[in-house]
Parts: sequence; structure tokens; C-alpha cells
Amino acid sequence: MKSFNTWNLTNNQLHELFKDKNKFISIRVRGNTWEPITRWLRLDSRIFKETTNRPRITLCDIESLAEIYNYRSIRWKAKKLTPLPTKLISKKLKNIFRKLPLIKHLAYELEITFYKYIENYSEQLISIIIPARNEEGNRELFIEALNKFKQISNNIEIIFVEGNSIDNTYSLLEELKANFSDSFKIFLLKQSGKGKKNAVVEGCNISSGETMAIVDSDFTVDIDDSIAAIIESKKNENILINCSRTTFPMEKNAMRWANYIGNRCFAIFISILINKPISDSLCGTKVFSRKFFNLMKKNGSWDSKSDPFGDFTIIFEAAKNNIKILNYPVRYYARKSGAPNISRWVDGLKLLKVCLLYLVSDI
Repeated sequence: MKSFNTWNLTNNQLHELFKDKNKFISIRVRGNTWEPITRWLRLDSRIFKETTNRPRITLCDIESLAEIYNYRSIRWKAKKLTPLPTKLISKKLKNIFRKLPLIKHLAYELEITFYKYIENYSEQLISIIIPARNEEGNRELFIEALNKFKQISNNIEIIFVEGNSIDNTYSLLEELKANFSDSFKIFLLKQSGKGKKNAVVEGCNISSGETMAIVDSDFTVDIDDSIAAIIESKKNENILINCSRTTFPMEKNAMRWANYIGNRCFAIFISILINKPISDSLCGTKVFSRKFFNLMKKNGSWDSKSDPFGDFTIIFEAAKNNIKILNYPVRYYARKSGAPNISRWVDGLKLLKVCLLYLVSDI
């Protein structure tokens, strides 16, 4: 995607960028600190003469104009930190500096990307992937969720991925498949690998829907909120709905204190890295389009084994591939049965490693 420099555009050229109905537009502007300085150095300012030679366009100006033409911003990032040559500085080091909070706001050039918002009204197929391990005790929650999925007007396929449970989860899923096969097309897989990320990958790989939703089988996220998120996400293929459990007060014992603190720290760290606010970095309920799924498959990130849950990969790759990330507040409850299938400290270190890999990348 070509990036246009605003300081070289005429009034007509700027408007034509948005009138051409491109799906994506990438535009560069001078940073707010450098914009007046560059004009003063060229003596191209009303301070020195009655009129100027070049336009004075800021990030806010571009965002306002884009909204008029029904373009929505995805995010902005620091593209060039200084007008001085930086060839002697390694690319990885420059990538780190471009993400640092104070430095990126003082950058010489900023780049912002927009997408054309077109609402989709078609009744496309929706795939709901539900990884399940040791969830036999949540039988009633499964039944409630499947009954509520009937509220969705679109055709739905349910993909259960059973993770080699030590209880009777597989038998429960077989029963559910038989009882609800008249309402949905249901697939039941036995996971060939280990871990939630692998279960999600195997489920998504056989899905057919244009909209894809990942729903955790403990159903600690309110099922009505999950359904609402799915319904909203199908309106546009260029969004990722990242459900957030930390917006409203959660039920007592829903999330252990250390997990909550870790989640908030990761959310802040990721928000800095992608320059886009993330309120909950580890909510398992996410909804995205097949377009985004295919992009991850194509660049190999989808099959990466570095991320134990897949949540960070989805968020980082959305930012990297110009997918708009939207936080969707949901209600969060304590588990009714079973225990979390995570290793807090070991998995936390793996997640930190994922963040560091993206820290040095050109995201």
C-alpha cells in the first residue's frame, strides 16, 4: 500500500484520495512538534510572509477529513523519528525507539492508515470454534449456550475441539452434537496436539464461515455478550472484536489477583507496542473475519507455536495487517465447574517472549 505525503499534496489531490474509494489509505504527516519547525526553517510561515507555499496538515486534520468520507482510522505510528540520517542505527533498535511512548509523540513523520467502512448486510455463514478440555461439569452451560446461539439469524456451524480430557468431556460433546444437529452444522474434533492455541488452530482450519468466533467452553464470559459481539462483528470484514472482561466489575473469584495484574500489565505493554488501546489482552472470546484469518495463514503467524493461547498473535497481527481492533466490554463470571487450563508463570514468560519479538519488529 502506497503512503502519501501530505506536505506534497494540493487541496484537490487530498480530497481525491478519499473520493477514489480505495479500501485502504495510508497518509504521512509531520509530527506536531516538527510541523512548525520545518516551515520556519524554510521561512514558509505567515511569520515571515503574507502567504505560504505548502499546506499545514496535522494528524487531527486528516482524521477529521477521513471521517467525512466515511473512512475510519486503524492506528497511527511513528515512521521517522528525526530528519537526520540514521543509517548507522540498527533496524531493530529503530523499531524499538519508534514504539516508546514519549519518543513516538515527538517523531518527525507519522503515518496513519484508514479503511473504507462499508457495512455488510449479507447473511453469511458464521463459524463458532469452542475448544474444550475437562469441561464435563459445564453441561448445563453448554446447553444454554447452544440454545442461545439460535438467536443469531445467520447460518451457524459449531466446531468443538476436545483437548484430550481426563473426564467425559468428549462424550458430552458427542451427546450435544446429536441433540443439536437439527439446529446447527456441528463438527467434533479430537485435538491432535496440546494447548489452547493448537486447539483453536485445528478448529479454525476446518471452518468455512466468513465470520469466525472463538468462545471458551467454561462460558465465564456472559454468553449473551458473546453473541452480541458476534452479531456486531459480521458488519465489516476489517475489524477484530477483542472482548474485554476488565471494563465492568467482575464476579468474585472470576479472576485470580495475580492473573488480573498480569493481564493489565500485558494490556498496557501491548497498547504501547501497537499504539492502540487494549483493555484486556487475554480474553479468549475474539471475533474476526476470514479475510484476517487468511492473512495470518499466509504470513505463517497463525501456525506459530510461540504463543500458548493465540490471543497475542491475533492482536499483534491485526495491528500489523491493518485490521481495526475494537474492545467490546463483556460481563465475566467465576467458573461453575473445573479449573483453568493454564500454567500462570510458565505461560506468562512465553507471552512476554511474544511481546519482545514484536517489540523489535516493524509492526
